[in-house]
Amino acid sequence: MSTPSRTEAKKNQYVGQAKESAGYALGNESLESRGKTQADSGHVEETAANVTGYVKGAADQVTGAVKGAVNALTGNTFGEVGSKAQEKKGEAQKSFNS
Repeated sequence: MSTPSRTEAKKNQYVGQAKESAGYALGNESLESRGKTQADSGHVEETAANVTGYVKGAADQVTGAVKGAVNALTGNTFGEVGSKAQEKKGEAQKSFNS
């Protein structure tokens, strides 16, 4: 399975909604149903993309915190700075995907 994409998710939502509306307007139940399915699929993919991004962010945050603690204990101030940046990147990813 490929990585969920917000772009693909939004595309499926909008195209699906357009198909659903066109099917309704034309009285074509098959087109309406396919559109609803595609739109729903887009919503599911968007949720999956958000969860994936959140988990990646949490992993970066934890990794950065652990590396920072190790670097602080060993006196590696340069490593501490890099670890803090990774931790902040993880926090930002989590926030973006919440």
